[in-house]
Amino acid sequence: MSEISCTTAPDLHLTYDNLTACCFLLKCIHRGQIFPSQFELLLAQHQSSRIILRIGLQQWPIMVTNHSFGEGWDYFCEHNSIKRHDTLLLRHAGSLIFDVIHFSELQTQVYMRWTAPLPNLLQTSNFTLQGTRQQHVASSMQPDLCQNLSDSMCFYQIFHSATPNSLQIPRFVDHFINHERTPTLLIKTGYRSTQIGVKCERLRRNWRTFVLEHQLQHNETLVFIPESETVFTVLIFDDTGVEKIFPWYHTFNIYSDV
Repeated sequence: MSEISCTTAPDLHLTYDNLTACCFLLKCIHRGQIFPSQFELLLAQHQSSRIILRIGLQQWPIMVTNHSFGEGWDYFCEHNSIKRHDTLLLRHAGSLIFDVIHFSELQTQVYMRWTAPLPNLLQTSNFTLQGTRQQHVASSMQPDLCQNLSDSMCFYQIFHSATPNSLQIPRFVDHFINHERTPTLLIKTGYRSTQIGVKCERLRRNWRTFVLEHQLQHNETLVFIPESETVFTVLIFDDTGVEKIFPWYHTFNIYSDV
């Protein structure tokens, strides 16, 4: 059983060093996956080597042994058509249950029959059960995000320091995001929003400001999750696969069975 409680306003006096990420980005190269240190710390804190990966209403138990995915991983990959160079976004929902967004090598979300919007983590009871472990976490993505799968698509892009003034829109995503259909996007990170102009298959106007405010570094990954045709929540992952945290992000508690 997992439970989430959410704060209603950011505490800008917090430093992001005091907050723990709940979202991770994994490159699915092979079984010998290199896990982010915070991901492995979660396993140690729960004293468990078993996690559950959840896509829509489907769940798959996975064993993690010797810093690698073990029993259950091959079946999960086969069942969800996960290829060698695909990428997974994992959001911890408590009790080592991770909601998954699966991206292909083309940097866009892969849809299966059972794919559904990310679940609302606030749709649980509002009281803390006895015998639970509490973890205070933060994310650009609010726990009750309403993900839109009909008018746009989820995608990621890697930031390159050689082009700080614009960001290339990935191939195939330009069907949904282009200067004619979506001349301006509202990009949300936590409680902050930035209007970004779209021109010639790139994010341009105000992009440099976004880069500076979020201290983007070379090879960091930005994941765009649509809330509507023109509104996206963006998560920024460092080169180890851990979401970068800023004081204006959403903070909430995750509860796990002990």
